[in-house]
Amino acid sequence: MSDTDSFIEEVTEEVRREQLFKYVRRYGWIAIVLVLGVVALTAYYEYQKATTTRMAQELGDRLVSAIDEEDPAARAKALAVIAPEAGDARIIVDLRRASDLVDAGDTAAAIEVFESVANSGANAAYADMALLKAIILKGKDQDATERDATLAQLAAPGALYRPLAMEQQGLFALSDGNQDKAVEIFTELYQDSEITDALQNRATQMLVALGADVPTVTSLLPE
Repeated sequence: MSDTDSFIEEVTEEVRREQLFKYVRRYGWIAIVLVLGVVALTAYYEYQKATTTRMAQELGDRLVSAIDEEDPAARAKALAVIAPEAGDARIIVDLRRASDLVDAGDTAAAIEVFESVANSGANAAYADMALLKAIILKGKDQDATERDATLAQLAAPGALYRPLAMEQQGLFALSDGNQDKAVEIFTELYQDSEITDALQNRATQMLVALGADVPTVTSLLPE
């Protein structure tokens, strides 16, 4: 290689280095900001994760402490404080609180909580359960027409708590003095394929107590 070519190559290389330094000086801060941003986001994510875990553990500890209270009124009071902070678990906390209020003898407060859950837009598994429990607790102290309409919805084919709602329909029919209707409902309930053994036994006892015929096993089979 001639001295001229060597000189040109050195100059070209120097120009390239100079251009690279210019780019670094001009745009290097962008790379630094990106690196710092990634580090900051990672640190924030880890902080949020640790905070969420800590809060969940603290909430869990408070729930355990509340449930460990021997007095149901004290349990209900402790759960009432926790419920607003329970997030997605609030429905479960409220249902437990309502049950404790029942045990404490505060039926009115329990009904209020159950109705709150029923009207909260929660999943039907919780909302329908709460609504049924509220109806049971109200007993005769509710409008019969509204009660029967609500039970009819809960006892509709395919409803989650159909057998339990039917049982309440039969009991309310009996308390209203409509024995024939009660027998009809308990007979249908006895023959329901989704009924549990315990509920079937209760239906059997009601039919026997009302002097009605209990369907035989063969009558439940297709002809």
